[in-house]
Amino acid sequence: MKHIILMITGLALSLGTFAQRYNEGGVSIRNARGERNRSIYHKLQIGVLLPGTMPARKNVWYTRALDPAVSGKAYTIPVTLQYAWSSNVNTEFLIHAGFEKVKYYSYNNPVQSDHTRNFASLLIGVNYKWWQQKYITLYSGLLIGGGVGRYAIAKDDIVDPTFETDRTNWAYPSAQLTAIGANFGQKVGGFCEIAFGSKGIVNGGVYWRF
Repeated sequence: MKHIILMITGLALSLGTFAQRYNEGGVSIRNARGERNRSIYHKLQIGVLLPGTMPARKNVWYTRALDPAVSGKAYTIPVTLQYAWSSNVNTEFLIHAGFEKVKYYSYNNPVQSDHTRNFASLLIGVNYKWWQQKYITLYSGLLIGGGVGRYAIAKDDIVDPTFETDRTNWAYPSAQLTAIGANFGQKVGGFCEIAFGSKGIVNGGVYWRF
């Protein structure tokens, strides 16, 4: 019995010493839980996408001058709205929506719009945060989804019957690879992304994290 008591006492002292060293190293269980709690958050962000959705322009990577009869002209600034949820230090799960309005012009009357298309898209994806400091985070990510381009005649449109164009509603797949993105701030801040895909090249705006 004496030997058992001595063994238990020695084990308790050893565990106490280990726990003290563990805490001194800054990686205590309490600290780990605190870090985990800080990495769980929701985030809403609103941004502006430039130069616009490529399905609207029919101009891959914006390599040609825009044809107002084929590619149209932007009537509203392309706006994005995104919700992000994070459950760990490195990843965010995303729901991304975008909207823009484009006017199309006939060859016979290049100053009068023939029709309008309202483009809306919805994508899901993930961001990987690969560099983090107190007030700045760098990340890369991927979005996959689809969109629609709804044909419409607005009040200021005048249909040219001689203008041969597609007047149906469009549906298209959409994907976006964020090469590099940056968040600036903590609870409230700004963001900027450089990306490749069907959503445009530059996306920037503000966010609220809670």
